[in-house]
Amino acid sequence: MVYETRPRAVYALRNVSLVVREGVFLAVMGDGSPGKTTLLKCLSGEIQPSSGVVRRGPGGGDRGAPLASWVPEPGGAGSVAAAVALGPRLLLADEASEESGAALRRAVKGHGVAAVMSTSAPTVAARADAVVFLRDGGVVDLVAGAGPEVISDCLERSGREDRSRGREDPSRDPDDPSRDPDDPSLS
Repeated sequence: MVYETRPRAVYALRNVSLVVREGVFLAVMGDGSPGKTTLLKCLSGEIQPSSGVVRRGPGGGDRGAPLASWVPEPGGAGSVAAAVALGPRLLLADEASEESGAALRRAVKGHGVAAVMSTSAPTVAARADAVVFLRDGGVVDLVAGAGPEVISDCLERSGREDRSRGREDPSRDPDDPSRDPDDPSLS
């Protein structure tokens, strides 16, 4: 996703490939403006990417139901319940709170929907099945089943710059047991 601005273009998303299956709860994190909201808006169909394709499955749970529903913030459990009542297959929450994160976890477990939330709080992200870390519009790391401390460490690593090469480095550690980049539910 490219936003044409002067004097240069801003790349909000770069080469992001992500599948979110029903029954999966995904958090998206990143320092600054890494593309979290743009990713959610592409998933919802609110905006179309400037290149590439967003593939969406068929409509929601009931005939005429939306594929995706936004969970307004702040609102917590009541907002999630209202979004679930629309019968979507995907719930989206931008900058989810602790209460919303807990309610999304219950919705995924109880209704089998998929959920994607952006958050800045590792404690909120820890409620998700996995956390995708973005930097400059690209995926730089992924952890599954991690607690707040591991998520905080990954968030810090994902924002670092590799000064020796003069460019950013995702600092991926393939031996980190909290990472599961081969998790087929998140491929």
